[in-house]
Amino acid sequence: MSDSHEPQNQIFPFREDVAPRTTRSVYLKEAVSQSIAEFTKRFTCNAIDVVVDIPANLTFTTNESLFHSAIKCLCEEAITNMPSGGELVFTSVVQDRVLELEIADSRQGYLQSPRIYSNSELQDETDALQPVCQFVAIHGGLVKAQNCPEGGVAFTIHLPLAKALRSAA
Repeated sequence: MSDSHEPQNQIFPFREDVAPRTTRSVYLKEAVSQSIAEFTKRFTCNAIDVVVDIPANLTFTTNESLFHSAIKCLCEEAITNMPSGGELVFTSVVQDRVLELEIADSRQGYLQSPRIYSNSELQDETDALQPVCQFVAIHGGLVKAQNCPEGGVAFTIHLPLAKALRSAA
């Protein structure tokens, strides 16, 4: 049992010195397409239409393994929460040296309260979004989970491009 004055574990406890350091520049649209490829049959069987609306020339520096884990996690989240089908949309934009990747689904339910996950937020280690949180923590970003005005839920991953580029050097 821990003393209430001791610091608690961060979202996903991992030591930075053992975190995967293999990063490279990738095309975001291609990386998303590769990550969701294994879900094609499940999307079809669950009547989920997938739209990847990302510029083909948008690149960023990332740890590909962690990126794929994060995207797969959000695909699982969408499939679980859209048992009667729906739409899953991937969009992106770069603003003020920050890459924003939004993964929005059209589930019928909604989040009780929007959340922001960052590497400084204390979180239950069993959280289903662990791979997403680990990915953004290593890249110095955050992920926002919020209800969409037209229905469904959007997860927006914010990654500072300058930090990602420094980590690759």
